[in-house]
Amino acid sequence: MALTALKKNNQKTWIELSRKNLRHNLEVFRGLCGSATPIWTIKANAYGHGAALVAKEIQHTIKKGKGEWFGVDSIDEAVLLRQEGIAAPIIVLGWVPYPRLGELVKYNLRLLVSSARTVKELSKLRNKNKIRVHLKIDTGATRQGIFPEQALAMAHMIRAAGVILEGAAMHFANIEDVDNPTYGDLQIERFTHAISLIEASGFALPVIHAACSAAIMTRPETVLTAARIGIGLYGLNPSALVAARYKKQKRGAELKPVLSWRSRIALLKQVKTGTPVGYGLTEKTKKPTMIAIVPVGYADGYDRSLSSCGHVLINGKKCRVMGRVCMNMIIVDATSAARAKENDIVTLIGRDGKRAVSADELAECAGTINYEVVARLAEHITRIVI
Repeated sequence: MALTALKKNNQKTWIELSRKNLRHNLEVFRGLCGSATPIWTIKANAYGHGAALVAKEIQHTIKKGKGEWFGVDSIDEAVLLRQEGIAAPIIVLGWVPYPRLGELVKYNLRLLVSSARTVKELSKLRNKNKIRVHLKIDTGATRQGIFPEQALAMAHMIRAAGVILEGAAMHFANIEDVDNPTYGDLQIERFTHAISLIEASGFALPVIHAACSAAIMTRPETVLTAARIGIGLYGLNPSALVAARYKKQKRGAELKPVLSWRSRIALLKQVKTGTPVGYGLTEKTKKPTMIAIVPVGYADGYDRSLSSCGHVLINGKKCRVMGRVCMNMIIVDATSAARAKENDIVTLIGRDGKRAVSADELAECAGTINYEVVARLAEHITRIVI
């Protein structure tokens, strides 16, 4: 959709989601996963893209018998998806407060289990025999999960608790470092050994998942009976190393960014040389400058570390952020956008004409990763599927 078609939009800032690009990325990962059962991850508000919107778009593409799932971090996000009409299986990957475990039954949810305490609490529930859990095995990320040598005992505990042990999972700690696969190999070895002990003891584990976007893109052997696709689903690369290896291997089509973030020029003003800009007087104009005030700030997810560093696009022209990012606005040097007018569209992330601002560029400027740039986009911002 051309930017001119959005002029009737009455929002001061909004996020656009490309249905075409989302579906493209889905098909890329379906091809990469082969016969595996993907679990499309919607955690962290779908990495800032909007949990319900993205889940509905994915659900529309699911073919009968395809078996896609949704993975979320919180019980709240899982309940939201159910309330929004998502019928596909949902697994809660994060910790659930014990008093809320009963909602697993109410909303027909799966749970990733990492502790004996959670299993004990599950054993107290009514209708516990309807709950399906996946055992999280900590093979080296030192986060969630029990150690591999404890896995078999935990499997027996889950069975004794009266809940269904449906699957097992692990999480890679360093899979993005494609030049040094040693630690990833060690994690796979630990995981495979733990799974073999569990299955040899008579447990059936139909759903086993380890692979994330980076692993799927560069190490196909890590795709087991399911895959957790996170950042890649949204057309963003897990790291530059992964992107380079993926391109070199020619395993699939290029990913396409799904998200664009727009705002508008709220005010234009011409200022003289030497005019201080913004809080703290951290910057002064070095020449006569056309200043544009854009009504977004760190409360919306435009990080304060982008002060005097980030840039936006106005009428296809690259314009730098001046001074400090404020809570609800940024100050931009719009001198190069000579024909700019108040109410013109400002692109914070995305394409305008021949130029684009990527989440990766903002991440580099802010000293972080693209995951954080998109995941921190405020939920109050309107999301539009185009």
